[in-house]
Amino acid sequence: MNVAATEIAQARKLRLWWVWWLVGWLLLAATVNESLQAKVWKVADIIAWDKATHFLGYFLLTTWFTGVARRSRYLLVGVLLIAFGGALEIAQGAMHEGRMADWLDFLANSLGVMLGVTLAMLGLGDWMIWIERLLRVRK
Repeated sequence: MNVAATEIAQARKLRLWWVWWLVGWLLLAATVNESLQAKVWKVADIIAWDKATHFLGYFLLTTWFTGVARRSRYLLVGVLLIAFGGALEIAQGAMHEGRMADWLDFLANSLGVMLGVTLAMLGLGDWMIWIERLLRVRK
C-alpha cells in the first residue's frame, strides 16, 4: 500500500475524529486563556519551573494534534503550534496587563513541539487509534 493509501486508511480508522478535534480546539482555547490572563492560574504552580511548564504544555498539545492529524500533516501541525506559541508571546508583550513576552518561553514551547512531532513520526502519532481500539469504538 502506498503512503497516500495508508494515510486514508488511518484516517478512516479514527471513528471519533470530530470529538478529538473538538477537545483539541478546547485545549487551544484554554491555552489562550491561560497565556493571556493578567494573573496566572494555578496550572503554573504544578511545575515550579516556568520553562518546563511551557515545554510540557506544548509537547502535550503537539501529541494531541498529531494524534488526530494525518501523518503527512505532522510537520504542518508543528509549524502551526510554534506560530501559535509565538503569537501568544507577542500578545503577552502587547497587553501591558501584568504579563510580558519571554522568548525563552517561546523556545521552551518550540522544543516541546519539536519533541512531540519527532515522537509522532516515530509511531506515537497513532495513539488515538490505539485508544479507540482499546475502547472498541465502532461506527
